[in-house]
Amino acid sequence: MASVMIVDDEPDICLVVRRALEAHGIEVVEARSGEEALRKLRSKPVDLVLIDFLMPEMSGRELAERIRRDPKLKDLKLAFLTVANFGEVGENELKSLGILDYIRKPFKKDDLIQRVKGMLQS
Repeated sequence: MASVMIVDDEPDICLVVRRALEAHGIEVVEARSGEEALRKLRSKPVDLVLIDFLMPEMSGRELAERIRRDPKLKDLKLAFLTVANFGEVGENELKSLGILDYIRKPFKKDDLIQRVKGMLQS
């Protein structure tokens, strides 16, 4: 079974993503902060990490950078789940961080499922 971690400080977003993915047979692990995500990932890596870009304390970008610097986690598939709209410069920066995709909030559940499944298969 594929597994996805959702890292978001908003409980409602975590719940919506969890329900949508679990309905399609995808195991979901939640983390409400970057530190919690790193702790959980070190004990049980997942197939894909969906990261909220705008979080207090540790931003999604900082979390992605820390994952890329960690020898045990550096090859994880990462994507952002965000209200931010990245321009061309931002998209190039995402590529340099090895971010597979970014899904804009609010999202349609069908689009979320399709894109997550695509990333899991890549």
